[in-house]
Amino acid sequence: MLTAMLGTAARLAHSQTAAPNLQQGVSGITPFYVEYDVGNNLINAGVAKLSLKSQGDEWIYSLVTEPSGIFRLTGKGRIHEVSIINVNKDRLIPRSYSYSQAGDEKRRNIDAQFNWEGKQLTIQSRGEEETEALTDPILDRLSVTLAVMDQVRKGFSNAEMQVLDAGKIKTMEFINEGKETLDTKLGRMETIVVRRTREGSSRETVTWFAPSLNYVPVQMEQLKRGKLVARLTINKLEQSPD
Repeated sequence: MLTAMLGTAARLAHSQTAAPNLQQGVSGITPFYVEYDVGNNLINAGVAKLSLKSQGDEWIYSLVTEPSGIFRLTGKGRIHEVSIINVNKDRLIPRSYSYSQAGDEKRRNIDAQFNWEGKQLTIQSRGEEETEALTDPILDRLSVTLAVMDQVRKGFSNAEMQVLDAGKIKTMEFINEGKETLDTKLGRMETIVVRRTREGSSRETVTWFAPSLNYVPVQMEQLKRGKLVARLTINKLEQSPD
């Protein structure tokens, strides 16, 4: 736990009907800035900062995790994920994604470029570069959260999505598990719970989205074999920040 908690937390960055295309009809995207406490039932590991802002015709979506206490002393460095996105005809179109970690875990760094015109995805990782065919739809593991937020807003039940995660394209399933009242530092609020799973993986991510806060995630948990590994809980929110 002490060697993997912050890297795990930064990856939290999700009744049967026909599965919708998560990129169709994206709406309601507005800037926000959120801070989360990172930890689990036993320890506090640091703070995570999630932000979405517009820059020209692009959206910059960023997650920064800052270690604290023993994690800082053991060489766990700052983690920074950035997704640059276009919204074109109500669709999320990722342009680039990067993951960087200071300290002892620099080998995990990833840079991905989505060349939609040339239909190529270029991934740089561990000193090597790979290029593969780019198929639609696909999102990176950070920007897919925005697509899920939008589908929760529209009342989806379940969906599958191709997601670039840790340098590989993976099929992830998102399941709407219904409503739950959650006590947070911002008060008690109604939330909608979404579970993210992947075939062949023992890890799951559960996210609580708050309709009263324009569906911003207020809590995220990562589970491994049903046991809690990491939790992000909201402690601050700014909507439409300057």
